Amino acid sequence: METIGIDAGSTNIKIIAIDETGKVKNKSILKNCNIEQALEKFIEQTKINPSEISKIVLTGIRQKEIIGNIKNIRTVKVDEFEAIGKGATYLANTKNALIISIGTGTAFVRADNGKYIHIGGTGIGGGTLINLCKRFAELESFDEIEERIKNADISKIDLRLKDIQKDAINNLLPTEITVANFGKLQDNANNDDIILGILNMVVEIIGMMGIFATQNITNKNIIVIGCITELEYVKKVLDMLSNLQKVNFIVPTNSEWAVAIGATQDC
Repeated sequence: METIGIDAGSTNIKIIAIDETGKVKNKSILKNCNIEQALEKFIEQTKINPSEISKIVLTGIRQKEIIGNIKNIRTVKVDEFEAIGKGATYLANTKNALIISIGTGTAFVRADNGKYIHIGGTGIGGGTLINLCKRFAELESFDEIEERIKNADISKIDLRLKDIQKDAINNLLPTEITVANFGKLQDNANNDDIILGILNMVVEIIGMMGIFATQNITNKNIIVIGCITELEYVKKVLDMLSNLQKVNFIVPTNSEWAVAIGATQDC
């Protein structure tokens, strides 16, 4: 028997199938459909026999679309922030951390030994990135962004410390640190450079907000989840911020599926 976990976000619906041992057997991201349509497509794609589904677990902002059971299969709803906390800490193998869940926007959740507290959020997120890149370069996916930034030059976009002084302040700050996002936008910057600038701005803002959220606590582990983490450049920025601010950013394997996985934990 398998458990279906569904993370119904404002843009994407992520669906996973987990077997009795907890192993993820199938997973899919679907757009432009409601939850029941997404599940139908998932079952069709994966050829899962509905009689082999023991239960369906729903989380995410759109879970209210469903009242009662789906396909006469026991359907359970889980609080989204609890799913974020359980999934992220399970994948990172830790019980205590700040979790940054980057979806269309971004949520910040603190995990404390099995308790999960939503401490805030920001409208800056994957939706910001995708829609600005769509407006400037007609891009529709993170894969397209990844391809376009391969030869992009951030020095044509951002004002960095080395642009205003040769040595870091008191030799404590790296000269590559951003002073102003888009603060040095040059006339010869092309769309690829601008795409990189948008990505860099989004990740730096979210990363720094996470760092500020850990200032008054001793635990400096910050788990980052969401589809945006598939971009290698995101990890590069987080590594830079880790070294600069003495925190530990963690991007676990399967981070883009963390919320759906968390929904199925102990449910």
